[in-house]
Parts: sequence; C-alpha cells; structure tokens
Amino acid sequence: MTKPVTRFAPERQEIIRHSPRCHCCGRVTADKAFDSAVPGFSILRCPDCGLGRTWPAVSPQDISRWYPASYYGKENVRFNFIFEALTRLFRRRRARVLHNRVPRGPVLDVGCGRGIMLNHLRSLGYEAHGMELSDSAAWHAREQLRLEVATGDFLTSPHRKDCFNAVIFWHTLEHFHNPVEAMARARELLRPGGFLAVALPNFDSFQARLFGRNWFHLDVPRHYFHFGLKSLEAIMSRHAFRIVQTDHFCFEQNPFGWLQSFYNALGFPENLFYDLLKARSARTGVARKHPLALVMTLLILPPLLALSLLLTLVDAALRQGGTIEVYAIKE
Repeated sequence: MTKPVTRFAPERQEIIRHSPRCHCCGRVTADKAFDSAVPGFSILRCPDCGLGRTWPAVSPQDISRWYPASYYGKENVRFNFIFEALTRLFRRRRARVLHNRVPRGPVLDVGCGRGIMLNHLRSLGYEAHGMELSDSAAWHAREQLRLEVATGDFLTSPHRKDCFNAVIFWHTLEHFHNPVEAMARARELLRPGGFLAVALPNFDSFQARLFGRNWFHLDVPRHYFHFGLKSLEAIMSRHAFRIVQTDHFCFEQNPFGWLQSFYNALGFPENLFYDLLKARSARTGVARKHPLALVMTLLILPPLLALSLLLTLVDAALRQGGTIEVYAIKE
C-alpha cells in the first residue's frame, strides 16, 4: 500500500515536480484559471486558499534561460535615465521603511539585484548582505557597490542560522520554485524576534481579476507562484511569523500595473510600453517591430495614466492593491 502524503507537507520534491498540489494549504487538485499569454503555460488556482501557480513549472535547471543578459541590462542597468532616477528614489524609500522597523545589525536581501536598497541600508548603519541567482545578476552590487552578495540557491546558502535582524523578499518570493521551503529557510536565518519583509504581486487584487492573462505582474514563467494576501498569510502563519503590518499602496508598482495591463488588454504588443522605458541594452526590440503601435501607445498615454493613478488610490482605500507589502516578526 502506498503511504499517504500528509496534506500539509506539499514541499516534498516529488509532489513539486509532478503535481499541481497547493503549496499553501495542501489541496491535491487545482482549477485552471486561464492560459498564459506566454505560449505553453497556464495559471492554476487553488479553490481553497486562492494560491496561483504557473503550470507546468520550469525546472530550476532550465529557468536560467528565462533570465538572459538583456533581462538585467548592461552593467545591470535596466531602465532609461529618468526611470533609473525614480528607481533609486523608490529603493531609498524601501530602506527608510525598514529602518523604522528593524534595529541596526545584519540584514539579508534575498534577490538583491543591483544592491541599491542594500547600499542605502549600509549607509544607515546596517551590516548589508545580499543573495542573487547568478554572478551576472550580482555584478553591480558586488563590483560597483562592493556589497557582500552570495550567489546560488538560497535554500543552501552559506549564511548562519539565527544570524539576521531582517530577511527581505522584495518581489522575489514568487520566483522561488518552492516558496514554502524559502519561508522556512528565512525563519532559520532570522534571530528570535527578527523581521520578515515580503512584497509581491497580489493575485487577489482588482488588477489581477480584471485583466487575467493580460495582467502585467504575472511575469510567466519567471513567477512560479501567484500569491494573494490569504495564501501569503497562511504560509507565514505556518512558519510562526506574526504579521504586524500590510500595505496596499505602492506608487512604485501599482499605477504601472494598471497602465501596462490596460495596454495589454487593448491588444497592443505585450508589455510594449514597459519595453520602451528600459535602457537600450535591456530592450527586447518589440517597439522597433511595431512603430504604429508605439505611436498609438503614446497618444493614449495621458488618459490611461490618469485613470491608472485614480484606480491605484481606489485600490489602496479598498485594500485591494495590485501589489502588497507584508511585514512580520519571527515568534
């Protein structure tokens, strides 16, 4: 007789590889929500907790091909100079938010990217550590900012247990092949009373429900999972994290989520406007291939932008932000 699988042990590798079993609540089956705009992939949704999942999942060995050099841009610069300046302002804001909550000491940013936020934390007196998928992703943080950044698998990273005052997953938890194990690893690394910060797209938001396969923040197949607040809270509680704050307003992410999703839903080439905002070395070339669509994109930008800003305020008031930030403490 086959030994039954415990409902709340979905992190077993055999289950992850061959079954759409829910990582959050353990439900064996999932409903198909819709086919992705990226051919060959679908989005499944758990009918119990609402956790979404990209299916089939790209194996950890093959996912690197979805992160080509152009994904990061030359010397890790992804956007044009205007949006680069805005990016640095937003990263400074993130550092200030954490500074108001976390005592000085060692902090770990999982998926630190260029290390801009970590650099701000270092300037505020923190011992800054980063984690990245590859050497190319970590290049700017290491070589330009001289930050300490480990590369490879976070689950087997060289960091000591009970070491950090804070562990940060800023739009990175959804990139994990197994977010349950990533959450467990974060708990291992945090000191008692340590702070966990998670920001990610909200799969239960108005944006996600309205746009479906055209929602900008899906990012298939790089996003393995698509969390709503309910499913994220369940995973946090399961690992004995006490949530102390949830924010639904994010000027950095939410207006653009509305804006680019509107363009996608109207039939423009996928993420055309987003591509336009990138640095030359990070562009896919879609704008050059569709000059008429580019002109139309710019013509209707003012009314769509105004509508997107208004809807962002409505989202925040109704606690339905397109992205959410959740802060918790290790009990």
